[in-house]
This record gives sequence, structure tokens and C-alpha cells, in this order.
Amino acid sequence: MIREVLIDIKPSETRAAFLEDGELVELHIELNEKEEFHGNIYRGKVERVLSGMQCAFIDIGIDKNAYLSADDVLPISNTNSTRIENTIKQGQEITVQVVKEPIGTKAAKVTTNISLPGNLTVLFPFSSGVGISKKIDDGIERQRLKEIGERLCPEDMGLVIRTVAEGVESLLIENDIKSQLKTWEDVKQKEIKGNVPRCIYKELSLVQKIARDSINSDIKRIILNNRKEYEALLDLFEEMAPEMKMRVKFFCKDYDLFSFYNVESAIKEALSKKVWLKSGGYLVFDYLEALTVIDVNTGKYVGKNNEDETILKTNLEAARMIAKQIRLRDIGGIILVDFIDMKDKTHKEAVIAELRQACKNDGTGVVIVGMTGLGLVEMTRKKIRNTLHQIMTYKCPMCDGNGWIEN
Repeated sequence: MIREVLIDIKPSETRAAFLEDGELVELHIELNEKEEFHGNIYRGKVERVLSGMQCAFIDIGIDKNAYLSADDVLPISNTNSTRIENTIKQGQEITVQVVKEPIGTKAAKVTTNISLPGNLTVLFPFSSGVGISKKIDDGIERQRLKEIGERLCPEDMGLVIRTVAEGVESLLIENDIKSQLKTWEDVKQKEIKGNVPRCIYKELSLVQKIARDSINSDIKRIILNNRKEYEALLDLFEEMAPEMKMRVKFFCKDYDLFSFYNVESAIKEALSKKVWLKSGGYLVFDYLEALTVIDVNTGKYVGKNNEDETILKTNLEAARMIAKQIRLRDIGGIILVDFIDMKDKTHKEAVIAELRQACKNDGTGVVIVGMTGLGLVEMTRKKIRNTLHQIMTYKCPMCDGNGWIEN
């Protein structure tokens, strides 16, 4: 598989398209006029503690106070109580990290369990233990990385070794951990004094995150259409990983970068309600307040002889397309899929297995719960930020997004 990243930089926004064998699989957008908060660490102030709901609201200096669940509050060492009113108090200063962007009318979600991602590892200053990415399947390699992690993990801290660390020598992993420890020391220094609320650690920009995550990865090319950012990325790789410089290319043609690589047409499809399958079937996406519903239809595909085989073939193709579309559209939360009704139990199991397999390439956590008695497939996907639909569209002022107006 050939993996490439196209970075389209405009005055109003930066867009990064991730391609696999020339096909768009992910699109990340950073709007210049809108600040992103995910990953940032703040020194905030507890505004309200709601013992009845076991949550608190923290002023971190943005439009809405951030939401802090009791599950995301580290317990005090000298007490076994997990109730939020016993761990934090109104008016108290507190250090939190944003784990979910403000979405719609919902506030940003924060945690006190800080994590610092590096190129090869993720450091958890307040946790303990060593974890290895589940995507590393080789048992011998997992054991090697486990031993390296246990040897290098700082005392009273936690460490997760990322997928890109597979096959990497221990010295590089050690240097990565040292870099995160330095970042943590900087955070602790900024935590000591200053106005509250304030940001004490800002997550990298979109281009910088791509640079960090591409080191030791299988990305073959990073193509930019902005000369200044191209040269800045070369300088960054000169310091971090000189071997990556040869993978960075400047797109200087008098043509739109995304149009040249047929990305714009894929984005248009990802914003549409209906998505056609190659067989002639189609999917329909409906976004609701609490969940997303995907309906599968045979459409133009009528098969040849056997109705059950026709339905199975359509559902299998739909399962692959659904995995692709929820990743591209960045759909999070609860997802219900209404596949075409199947009578054969083995056919149902085959479709669920196909969906699970197709979701394995998704870096965001996807859980396939199973099929309900009504034949609906329940699944969840971790919700971190606004969907592509929410970022690139806005509600119709005539119908307020309902799609219907009075006669």
C-alpha cells in the first residue's frame, strides 16, 4: 500500500488529505479563524461541582466552561473516595487537558490524566504501567518493546509504545521519552504561576502533527503547495529525522493540488447524503442529535439468480464502504447500520466480520457491538472533534437544517 499526504495551504485554512493507493481515506482541516483545543493543557479554575451528576465545570478561558467527569479526575492519594466532591472544590485551581473539542452546543471535555504524545511513545505523567499498541501483532516484537518500555519508563509514570515504534531501536525510543519528559518539565514550570485561566501547553499545528506522526511511518510522500511551509517542514525534518527530507515534495504546478489528485470529488461524495456502491446499491447517511443512522439499499443491483446471494454481496460491499466513509467523514459517537435483511445466520456473521476487518485501518477507536433483534448493527466510534459535515457545511437558514419547509 502506498500512503501519501497532500497538504493544501490557503489563507483561511489548511487541509491535509491522507491517501492510500491514491484513494482519499482521511481529511483533516485546520481553520485559521477558529482555534482548536484538543490536546491543549490549561491551568483552569473549578467554577461548579455538581455532586448529583458527578461532574464539574472548569473555566479554561474559552467561550464555554469545560466539562470534567468524575471518571476523568485522578483520585487523591490519601483517600479511596472516587466522588468528585471529595476530590475537587469550587474555586480551586486545577490543571486539565482537552480530550474532546467543543461540538455543537456541547462544551469541551477535559481530563486531569495528562498525556503527552511523541513520535514513538505517549507519556502519562500520572499513570503507571507500560502498554504496547494493539496494532503490533508480532508476539516477539511486542515482547521486545515491552522490555524496552519497562526499562525506560520513568518511575511513577505510564508509557504507551505506538505502532510506528515497531522495529525501531531502543536508543530512538529512549530519545523520544526524554523529549516528552522535557515537555512535561516545561508544563510543570508554567503551572506554578500566572493568571488563571491560562494555556500552559499548546498542541502542535496540523502540519507539525503530520511531521511528527510521519517519522518511522510508511508514508511515502508529503506534498505541499506552499513554499514557506515546505521549507519550514524541511528545516523541521533536518532536526528531527533528516532521512524524511527526501519524502517532502513541493507542488508547483499551475493547478489546484486537490483537484489534480482527484481529492475534491471524494470530498464532495463524503458530504453527500447518498453514496453509490460499485454494484449499483447505495448508502444513505442521516445525522441525528444522538446518533448517526446508515441505511443500505440494493438500488440498481438486482443480481442474477439467487436473492440471498444478491443481498449478501450488497451488504459485504456496503460494510467496506461504511468503514471507509465513517473514517473519512470522521463520524463519532453511536452509529446504527440498517443492512438489507438477511435470513441466513452465516450471512449475518460474514457481514459483521467484514465490517470489523474493514474498520481495522481506522486509527480512531471503533467498536462493533453486534446486531440487534431488529437486524440493526450497533457500533461506536470515538468522538474527538467535529465531523467533516459539521466543519464544511452550515444549516440551511430557510428550514434550520430540517430539510423541510411549510407549504
